[in-house]
Amino acid sequence: MKKAIESLAHIDPKKPMGKELFDAVARISISVAIETVALRKNNNNGKIEVFLTKRLKNETHPGMFHIPGTILRPRETYEKAIRRIEYKEFKCQIVSYRFINIFNNIDELRGHTLQLIYICSIENINSKNWFSISNLPKSIISYHGDIVIPIVKKAFF
Repeated sequence: MKKAIESLAHIDPKKPMGKELFDAVARISISVAIETVALRKNNNNGKIEVFLTKRLKNETHPGMFHIPGTILRPRETYEKAIRRIEYKEFKCQIVSYRFINIFNNIDELRGHTLQLIYICSIENINSKNWFSISNLPKSIISYHGDIVIPIVKKAFF
């Protein structure tokens, strides 16, 4: 235990800790996630669409579609976390965002996660990442499709 504590002292809290260490720490703590949901009304068919990205093979929930998000790092502001999501996942500017709700996810695969849900507007309107919320991909992370997106949909109208 003493070696583990000494090793943890060398971690820079402002940098990512890596998937293996993060997964180990997440199982014994509560993580705070920033979830950014971009919705739009399709001008061609009037349907409400959500922007989704696909997880990489080496990430949690590999190959699954999800709403862009991140885990808040120690001493990090919401603004900085949202800017990380902006360039890493949306790959475009987030024009505006607004806090919507909190989802206390005690069953997240990585561990207990308190998810702060934001609705946002983005510049990337011509991307192929838009999906009708009435016809989401079968391979979407379940709590994103069943809980988070419906929460934001209510606020969208």
